[in-house]
Amino acid sequence: MRILFFLLIFILIVNLTAEIIRIELPDKSAVKLKHYTKFDFPEINESSALVKSRFWENLYWTLNDSGDEARIFPVNRQGNVYRAEWYDSTQAGIRLPEAVNVDWEDIATDDSGNLYIAACGNNNNTRRDLAVYILKDPYPQFTSQTTITHKIRFHYPDQIEFPPEKMNYDCEAIFIAYDKIHLLTKHRSDTNTCLYRFDEIDPNRENTPLKLGCFNIQGMVTAADCSSDSRDLVVLTYNAIWLFESETGDYFTGKVSWLPIIAGQCEAICFDKEFILLSNEEGFIYEISRSDLIEVN
Repeated sequence: MRILFFLLIFILIVNLTAEIIRIELPDKSAVKLKHYTKFDFPEINESSALVKSRFWENLYWTLNDSGDEARIFPVNRQGNVYRAEWYDSTQAGIRLPEAVNVDWEDIATDDSGNLYIAACGNNNNTRRDLAVYILKDPYPQFTSQTTITHKIRFHYPDQIEFPPEKMNYDCEAIFIAYDKIHLLTKHRSDTNTCLYRFDEIDPNRENTPLKLGCFNIQGMVTAADCSSDSRDLVVLTYNAIWLFESETGDYFTGKVSWLPIIAGQCEAICFDKEFILLSNEEGFIYEISRSDLIEVN
């Protein structure tokens, strides 16, 4: 029993101190993106998430960062907001009365019609109420409020101090791959990001995701999205778009592509077939082709 205990501790330490993967980037000037549209509802004024619905046609979900009420906005590809039939032009958004918007930072979806809200922004690395809200993808024209099905409370396995010496436990990126919730951290003490995965979730207790590895992304991660087949992962930083392609989910060791960009303070990204859509906190929406990215390994 004692040998098993120490073996488990050894495995945990190895996992938490995994080598950081690094790659060399080419010398390329940043591409200045030109927006093609803007959200048409002025209260979408700090967009920090974007995901394409897999349940409704031509529907995308966005939300505001802290300061807004607990609500999500359904929009089309042109940035026009969908409303419940009884709303007038001054009203929009679907409210979640059981939730609280404390630093909401990203939104994800799966093939079963669920949405996942990352309520885990953590600028000061002191939060002990990190959570992921799960809800069913609501019908936008006939919904003004909906309920959450689960609230997944969690803590990082390697954070033992609040605040820690290294401020690397902010998180603004969530995605679903192989039917499991994944998170990518936003670091303030270095230029890395670490990938965590929830192998089991229990709404009745505080969960601990598994730390899978770290990658020197040379910036701060602000959003992510995964393809429906779990093969491709797109990640956004303040200064670049990264595309990781893997057949096994070991994204950091697969094919990697990259593009440095200038597009304001972009904090939202999602796949749209062969395109990638981005939005920034000013409400502008951008589009690039996957083929615009440069393979870097």
